Amino acid sequence: MRKAIRMLYDLMEKGPLRALSLLLALLTAGCVLWDPTRLANQAGQLPAVQGLILIWAVCSGVIHGVGFRPERTRWQALFTPLPALLVLFIALGRFFL
Repeated sequence: MRKAIRMLYDLMEKGPLRALSLLLALLTAGCVLWDPTRLANQAGQLPAVQGLILIWAVCSGVIHGVGFRPERTRWQALFTPLPALLVLFIALGRFFL
């Protein structure tokens, strides 16, 4: 398991992916601050689980985007950039579409 996590993290250690990760994280955070109601559900509020996932994705995107690499495998597993990028793409798609 440890080897797979490290291999996945090493796969994402490319400069263009880091720039994309940082750009998506900052853009998503900006969109949420600009108009949070666009990401809310029909009742007009963002459910708690979605909010936590969005915060995690923005944090993971910034951590990966600025070039910080966690040393321990558990932190690499927690802040894996690939699922964070997927969440950021979905959030931005939901915001703009």
